[in-house]
Amino acid sequence: MARKPSMDDVAAAAGVSRITVDRVLNGRGGVKPKTEQLVIETARAMGVDRALTMMPTRILRIGVVLQNNVNSYYVKLREGFLRSAQQYKRYNIRITFFYFEQINADAAIRTLAKAAAECDGLVVTLFDDPEVTATVDQLSRKLPIVTVASDLPGTGRIGYVGSNAVQEGGTAGALMGRFLGDAGGDVVVIVGLHQLLEHDQREMGFRDILGRDYPNCRVVETFQSYEQENIRKDFRALLRRHPALRGVYNMSVGNPVLAEELKAIGKDQSVCVITHTETPERVALMDDGVVDAIIDREPFLEARRAIEIQLHHAGRFARDDITPPQRPRIFLRENVHFE
Repeated sequence: MARKPSMDDVAAAAGVSRITVDRVLNGRGGVKPKTEQLVIETARAMGVDRALTMMPTRILRIGVVLQNNVNSYYVKLREGFLRSAQQYKRYNIRITFFYFEQINADAAIRTLAKAAAECDGLVVTLFDDPEVTATVDQLSRKLPIVTVASDLPGTGRIGYVGSNAVQEGGTAGALMGRFLGDAGGDVVVIVGLHQLLEHDQREMGFRDILGRDYPNCRVVETFQSYEQENIRKDFRALLRRHPALRGVYNMSVGNPVLAEELKAIGKDQSVCVITHTETPERVALMDDGVVDAIIDREPFLEARRAIEIQLHHAGRFARDDITPPQRPRIFLRENVHFE
């Protein structure tokens, strides 16, 4: 019968002292988090029974900084972080949410400062603002930061989690061009906030594909909704400005209101509407023939990937096991229901 591995065996394999192994396997603490994780993983690989169910003794405090937003994507993202906290509780993590109420640099910076003071690492969904970017850059020198959904490149963040926004916009452009056909026509782009880099990148990708492959499709206006749900008057005025409208690319909120206003002028079945994020509300609009395509990604997978990157940085998760990036998913009326 093979001899069970000893603490000396684990110490030799991990390249640490026997005392360090003893501290880790007997839960005495006083070991750096990365070293602790190294010992646990080495002991597990060697089949040491005590290590199989062990978790690191030190809590890894991860702060999630988000706008307090009822947008369906944010709701799903929050749910994803909560599910991830349960899924990875064996790694001894604690996830705390920190919210800022408005797209306001001072509010976001105050929230970042509070989160940084209480946490070991941050996962942030922020907007592109010079002061916010400078703050993230400064904080990233002290603790690891992962950006989600909308990136802040050049800030020293350890990773970005989200789809390729230019590719998403290009996908929307290709769909719009195919739906409108050779005749093309006037198209309106609805963005939420220009400060969200993701929205600007989507618009760029959308315009590039239309200009390159579908020149008869003309973007006649980019409308900024400011992520407001109560925008009926604005949508009504938008439709009056463009009586020949044939397509709407809405990457923001307000699809039910848009559908009602299109129906009021008899165009709910003739104007092509492409939007983002599959929700029951948007699926119902698709069933009614108002929404033609939904470009989607799974927020839970984005939340999970962000947490895994933080866990890997802390030495608690293998790089090869990190959830891979997502490609855009396209839902049409023919495949939106799972049957």
